[in-house]
Amino acid sequence: MRHTLYTVFVIVSVLILTACSQAKSGMRPSDYFSGQPGMIAISTFEENNIVREEDATDVVDTLSRDKRFRHLFSSLPDAHFDVAASVLLRMQEGDAIRQAIENVAARDDADLKWAVISAFVLFPLDRYALYMELKSSELVETETLQRYADVAGIFIPEQKPGDLSGYPVVSTSLIESVNISIFGQTPDTAAQMRFRQQGQETWNKARAPEWEPVQSILTGPIVYLKPDTTYEIEVTLTRDNDTVGTFARTVTTRPDSPPVDPENIHYLRDIYQGGTLDLEALGIEGKPGAWAKIVGDADTPVIAAEGDRHAIAIGDNSYVYFENVTTKGARVHAVYAENAHHLWFKGCDISGWGRQPNIIKNGIAFESEDAQPINYDSALYFVQSGVITVEDCHVHSPTPAANSWEYGHPKGPNAFLAYGNHQDPRYKGQIILRNNRFTGAPEHRFNDVIEGRKNGETLGGFVRHSAIYNNVLAYANDDAIEIDGGQHNVLVYNNDISNTYTGISAVPSRLGPGFIFNNHIHDLGDERGKQWAAVKLGGLIAGPMGKVNIFHNFIAVERNGITASRFKDDDSFWINATNNIVITEKSNNMVGYNLYDPEAFPGSLFINNLFYNLKLGEAKIEGNVTQPYVCEASLDDELAHTLYHQDDRAYLPATSEFSIDNFTIYSQDGSNFLYGLLPE
Repeated sequence: MRHTLYTVFVIVSVLILTACSQAKSGMRPSDYFSGQPGMIAISTFEENNIVREEDATDVVDTLSRDKRFRHLFSSLPDAHFDVAASVLLRMQEGDAIRQAIENVAARDDADLKWAVISAFVLFPLDRYALYMELKSSELVETETLQRYADVAGIFIPEQKPGDLSGYPVVSTSLIESVNISIFGQTPDTAAQMRFRQQGQETWNKARAPEWEPVQSILTGPIVYLKPDTTYEIEVTLTRDNDTVGTFARTVTTRPDSPPVDPENIHYLRDIYQGGTLDLEALGIEGKPGAWAKIVGDADTPVIAAEGDRHAIAIGDNSYVYFENVTTKGARVHAVYAENAHHLWFKGCDISGWGRQPNIIKNGIAFESEDAQPINYDSALYFVQSGVITVEDCHVHSPTPAANSWEYGHPKGPNAFLAYGNHQDPRYKGQIILRNNRFTGAPEHRFNDVIEGRKNGETLGGFVRHSAIYNNVLAYANDDAIEIDGGQHNVLVYNNDISNTYTGISAVPSRLGPGFIFNNHIHDLGDERGKQWAAVKLGGLIAGPMGKVNIFHNFIAVERNGITASRFKDDDSFWINATNNIVITEKSNNMVGYNLYDPEAFPGSLFINNLFYNLKLGEAKIEGNVTQPYVCEASLDDELAHTLYHQDDRAYLPATSEFSIDNFTIYSQDGSNFLYGLLPE
């Protein structure tokens, strides 16, 4: 009876600590953040003077049933909770994680496996650093460690591409940006980067590449480049203020149109016979440096016949350029490919796709009585396909419409469904969506305008090295853009976003860094006028661990600005939000937050953001602001109202201290920072 009462007391204590756990100031992202289950357990030990393994095991058992951590513990059988408890007790006595594992394993070799897996489960934000440390140790063989990591559900990235022969700098070029990664580095290594167009004398500063813990690299983009242009890039590495390496690389951005084989150009009026345009049946594909091209015209639309799943079926054919093609209809997806790469769409018009909503049950559309709800029907869907460009296209008027949150999570059509996890690493991600108009209608909306498939996974969604920019995105009952999942150097910028329930979703960021900058998010609202947030984030512990950078956005919404949202009941996130305007109009329970970050992960930064709630006449914040807006003294209700009703972009006084190299754009006279959309 005494043991039962003690167990109940421990359970209550754990729940209290879970609810009240606060991040300790000054901790680095790789330190033991108090929101992790391992730290909650250790805090419980200290609060209740727990020193016996039996009692510590009870605490672990309680945490395993916490809804926020259940999925983490799914890889740790309860028969081995005692091993987890032993690791935690050693850490309570002062051991670091690796030392605790070694000491527990020393008592019984069989405990090594479960000590390692326990550490991965209990400390999800330290799992990648621990993996690398164990990999370089003699405690466990690499192949065995890999098996342990697989059990714990840890994503182990591919090795650096090819044999770099001691040269650690790798680049991935897009059309107007290039992403740089420096392999073989450590968290205490800093990098400085500069660039210049080949043939010019003046160097330009790039934003310093940042530490990415999943792959153990320094990485980041250079943006606002010219297409098909060669640049010289120089990276200098320092450690403890000493230069440890300088590397130079020449890179060329991609051209703004693909190289077409003049003998492989096909005009729709000559080849199209009605129904699905089937590229595999027609044998249309190109090769590197010699793409096939399909040219449409206003008088030759591709019209799917009744029952045709797709208007254009690409299969896995690759190196194909579609220009000025119009499609109408398709039972499911308008344009569909699987395991393809190097596809390009320019000036296309897509409408009328998706299943017929013949039956409505509780607000949800079904094609037939025994069917699943209509969902994911997309104008453009490329399954496990990458190196794709969609530009200057108009996507509109799907056949079904999405339900609102009144009937549960929205289900329905999308303009674009991203699934960039191609099987060949050379072709993963690299999706460019630019200069498009993807718009629903007030009474006929998308689910998400741009949605990600497998978007809770590290290799889901856009995956990596992608760019979504210069688009008009409107009228969805959920998100305008989902970059959930893999966000490694995924860039979202200069987009006009309105009339959606949420603007941009980055829940979770499994692999960063992601970049959201210079967007204008305004006039949000689903078909009922309801809205949630301009930018939503979460899932850092549940889906570790990617960082999101949020710069120079212009946000004017009724409800919430930068906002925590749950992924598997976890609403923690890791971001750097610098130089944003976030103005909210209303204020109520969970309404009107400029910043809502209840977990306050200590690695996050909030620097020089203009936060203001019009109803309160001041900022509405839950979270820790690193550096308040530098001109806060001059911020008043009149200025905030003026900004709230301003179109597209805003200018505020510049302060060089907060300028972000290569990202911050100044007014012509150099006195102001630009927020929101770039001038045309």
